[in-house]
Amino acid sequence: MNARCAHESFGGNINICGTLFLVPTPLGNPEDLSPRARYILENVDYIAAEDTRRAARLLSSVGIGNTLVSYYEQNSEQRDEEIINDLLHEAKRVAVISDAGTPCVSDPGASLVLKAIERNIKVISIPGPSAILTALAASGLDPSRFVFNGFLPPKGRKREEIIKKMGQEEHSVVFFESPHRLSKTLADMEQQGLGERRLTIARELTKEYEEFLYLDVMSALRYYETVEPRGEFTLVLEGSSAYEKRTGTTLGEIADPELEDLLAQLLAEGVRTKAAAKILAQATGVEQRRLYDLALEIEKASPANDQ
Repeated sequence: MNARCAHESFGGNINICGTLFLVPTPLGNPEDLSPRARYILENVDYIAAEDTRRAARLLSSVGIGNTLVSYYEQNSEQRDEEIINDLLHEAKRVAVISDAGTPCVSDPGASLVLKAIERNIKVISIPGPSAILTALAASGLDPSRFVFNGFLPPKGRKREEIIKKMGQEEHSVVFFESPHRLSKTLADMEQQGLGERRLTIARELTKEYEEFLYLDVMSALRYYETVEPRGEFTLVLEGSSAYEKRTGTTLGEIADPELEDLLAQLLAEGVRTKAAAKILAQATGVEQRRLYDLALEIEKASPANDQ
């Protein structure tokens, strides 16, 4: 029972509110479910799960039987109100779980937590499995400060902007990617001048075929040209500060005239426009599209095009 939340109902009775539990679930190995998490899942009134079928398999594998209700992005607004009503007026204890790892972080639940806090309903977050921290800890990259980007947008200008900001980020960057978009993401990162950045690729964390690859972006792109990406991926990208310290280079903004001189030298040596932009992007960290546009301007202004 929760003394933080109490309200007077019709007839003058005092009702005590329930408690919302945020319970992490294993990334793949059922043995990672903590005794505390198991106890809560066994004893709450019901469990709000991102995927009830997947949750049912997990609970069955560890010998837990409890009521499941679906709670995913598309129904979260309606379900939030139902759960809040149960907490506020029925004093129920409700657990929220995601498909794997900790709820609310790149998974449903954040809006529900905010609504519970606004109504003074007690929220208890249970420590447990996290793909973000598991990958970061074993990444070999600076774990002292990091940025988490979740899943990148599948396409569009916003995707380009986020990848560009990832390259400018001072600290390590952790993000998720699906197997069918991994190669495209690596290619887009290389085009943004991130080819030489160190990249740790964590695949199928805690599962039978768990794998860590310690590469740079360019090497990872080449690797997945011959290997089909399979499974769930968590990636950790080297931050700009660590890259500058490791390579002795500075990733500050380079003025167009200086870039034009470098491009002109490559073009004069017979390097094609696209290849020149790619080479310079990898060497300077400048966005490849910007360099390609500059190279086109140089070609248009060259005497050969005036004849």
